Formats: sequence, structure tokens, C-alpha cells
Amino acid sequence: MSIAQVTVFGGSGFIGRHIVRRLAQRGLRVRAAVRRPEWAEFLKPMGDVGQVVPVQANLRHAESVLMAVAGSQAVINATGIQVQRGRQRFEAVHVEGVKNIANAAKRCAVERLVHISGLGTEGVDASENAFVRSKIAGEKALRETFPNATILRPSVVFGPEDRFINNMAVAVRLAPFMPAIGGDHTKFQPVYVGDVAAAVLACLDRPETTGQVFELGGPRVYTMRQIAELILEAMGREQRIVNLPFSLARLMGLVGQFLPKPPLTLDQAMLLEIDSVVRPGHQGLAELGIAPTAAEVILPTYLDRFRVGGRYSTHTV
Repeated sequence: MSIAQVTVFGGSGFIGRHIVRRLAQRGLRVRAAVRRPEWAEFLKPMGDVGQVVPVQANLRHAESVLMAVAGSQAVINATGIQVQRGRQRFEAVHVEGVKNIANAAKRCAVERLVHISGLGTEGVDASENAFVRSKIAGEKALRETFPNATILRPSVVFGPEDRFINNMAVAVRLAPFMPAIGGDHTKFQPVYVGDVAAAVLACLDRPETTGQVFELGGPRVYTMRQIAELILEAMGREQRIVNLPFSLARLMGLVGQFLPKPPLTLDQAMLLEIDSVVRPGHQGLAELGIAPTAAEVILPTYLDRFRVGGRYSTHTV
């Protein structure tokens, strides 16, 4: 397989930017397909002059998707939304958008298509959760149009630009305690964003991954309370951890989803009630030749800015 150019949908997003960087380091030409190219200019220095090019593409408009794909030998879909606003709906992005990408890849005879989904899209009752329903429908649409696509299902993804860990860190700065929704009830297997990006490149390198599904998780499983403990340790803080019931989290999400930048939505609150761990017998990072990175190694590298007195302070409260 000869891949010279890759189109990355959602290239300026949290996961997408790490994929773009890895592809550029590999020497590939990269098209970062985004709605607002002027907001993706920061991607250009990740490669040589002209190597990384932001291009306009709206997943709701099939022709713009086709133009972004034309000329590329591989396509990565790293798009996704957490909150529905205006015309950016779960159905439009996670289902219709995926259909448009798959159709464009098929029309352009793309060699490889890698789709980033999420754990919890199989064996989960999604009747109450619009977000999960859209993810499941998106995978189905992808398989119907481009059956050779590779699907990656990461658990909670952490890294410097994540929302999950950073939102918890912000919460503990604003409250006299650290909230832990569900306490020790739900289990998570957080995966480092750099490992997700490495998994994408491994899929491009390995023809045998065509049409396969990989569930991506880190080296350790945590409860929400244990994650809270890790965050406090990385921040150098000693606040008390308070377990919040799921019923309260749902209420917070129901109200919070109407804020301009909601810290929690109802769909997200319901997701916190479902385990997000790699299921036994499923392919994962090991099958892609990747040793997962522990959260204990990465969290201190970006949560230290939340320390009392600044990132270079050794004081705790």
C-alpha cells in the first residue's frame, strides 16, 4: 500500500490534532478537514511548509466532504460533538456525516478508512441516550457503505487538551471538595491520546486491520473516585472527595446542558453510569503493537498548572 496523502476529518480537535502531528512526522501530506480552516492554522507548524493544509469541509454537505477526500489515499474520521447546538446535531454529525465520509471514500477509491468511535457502542441499551444511539447508528452506516473501514473504540481519552480530566480539575478549584460522580460504582480504562494517534498509524501500516474493530484502553482500570484521587495528587491538593449519586448528576446535566459551555450534559451524565473498559477477548492496543501509557505518567505533565501558586509550586492545601 502506498499512502502519500491523508485526509483527517476533525483534524483540529482534541484527538485529531495528535493524529495530524503523527502523520506529519511520518512525512505524509495531511489535509485537516474542518469547518473553519482559519481556526486550524495552528496545525501548519506540525509539518514542513505546505505539508499540513487545513481545508474547509462540513460533514452535513456531501460535496465539501468529497472535495476534501479527493486525491487522498487514506481517510481518518476523528469528528464528534458532545453537545447539540443549532444544526450541529448528533444525527447530523455522527450518522449523516459518517455516511458522507464513507460515500466520498468509496467514490474516490480510498485505500484505507479509519473511524474513531467509542466504547459502549455494543451491548448497551441506548434507548435513553441520544449520543450513544448516534454512535451506534454511525458505525452501522459506515459498515453498510465502506465495510473495509477500521473502527477504533477508545475508552475515556486523556491528554493536555481533554475535557474530562481538565473539567474535574477546574471543579476542584471552584469547590471546597472534589466531586466523584458514582464514586466506586462505574469503571473506566482511560487511554492516552498519544496512544490513540499511534493506533491510527498502526492501522494504516497493517493491511490485516482492514475491516477490524479495536477497543482501546489504558493499562489500568479505575473507578471515578480513584480518578479523582489521581487528579488531586497531580494538582498537589488535598481536598476531600465526595461521592455524588447518579440521580444528582442527571439533574446537573439536565440543567447544565443549556449553558453556553456546559460542564456536564444529561447524555454525558448517563454515560458515567456505564463501564468503559475493554471487553475480554477483544482486540486492542496490544494487537497493534502499542504499549499503553499510564495516566500516572501523563497527568502530572498538564495538571501541574492547577497547583496552588502555579505549576512550579510545591505547596499543597
